Amino acid sequence: MRPKRSLGQHFLVNTAIVEKMVSLADLKAEPVLEVGPGRGILTKKLVQRASRVLAVEKDDDLYETLAVMFSGQANLKLLHGDILEMDLDELLSDGMKIVANLPYNIATQFVIRLVDHASRLSTVVVMVQSEVARRICSRPGNTEYSALSVLVSSAFVPCAAFVVSPANFFPRPKVVSRVIKLVPKPDPIPISEGNIFKDVVFCAFGQRRKILKNTLIHLPGLNKDMLASLAIEVGIDLMARPQEIPQQSYRELARLYWDKVVGKGIGGNTPS
Repeated sequence: MRPKRSLGQHFLVNTAIVEKMVSLADLKAEPVLEVGPGRGILTKKLVQRASRVLAVEKDDDLYETLAVMFSGQANLKLLHGDILEMDLDELLSDGMKIVANLPYNIATQFVIRLVDHASRLSTVVVMVQSEVARRICSRPGNTEYSALSVLVSSAFVPCAAFVVSPANFFPRPKVVSRVIKLVPKPDPIPISEGNIFKDVVFCAFGQRRKILKNTLIHLPGLNKDMLASLAIEVGIDLMARPQEIPQQSYRELARLYWDKVVGKGIGGNTPS
């Protein structure tokens, strides 16, 4: 079966990588969600270790192949569809682990979606492009610290695990991959604060070369005096650039922005 570039398909072919991923996930009969099972190399190992595996495959041909390959596998439920369009509230179960070789073209969007569901998860072990992994795991002050870094660190403790070279895939991608592990924090950002938090973070990083004074002013309902007041209360230097500010400060700023601006009907946003 020919891989489809439009779906970002690069099939993992090295079973040793599969073993390392499953070992990193430390499966102890928990339910598992796999996204993009492809040709089933990881799925085969997951059904041996997990109590239940939910595998979501978008590709029509691959779905049919997997359905035949795993027919009669009692602890596997194969779903046909786009994970980015599915309701994660319905898919996820409490204590579930996610183990997947994520298609390159959905990795960032999918990880961002997980931020709102961290409290229901036990562990996330996924393979992504090395560049994406660096952005997810980056710390304040680093060049690659980004909106993605802030959002993920609001809900998870990210860890860059191991590098996977192009030789482990068919076809060989032009980029290096990396497996990362995300461990949910005991106090992830509440879903009720999610939208406002994301608005603030995306606004700050919308023009990352500019100082915060010139980016955050674009938040609905703010003027220079109000922004200065919020920054003083949080302890943020508006002359700093967005990549210099830790996640917790963005979180506090978002709460104040809601309490003093949006919640009073001045801004245009609503909580999630």
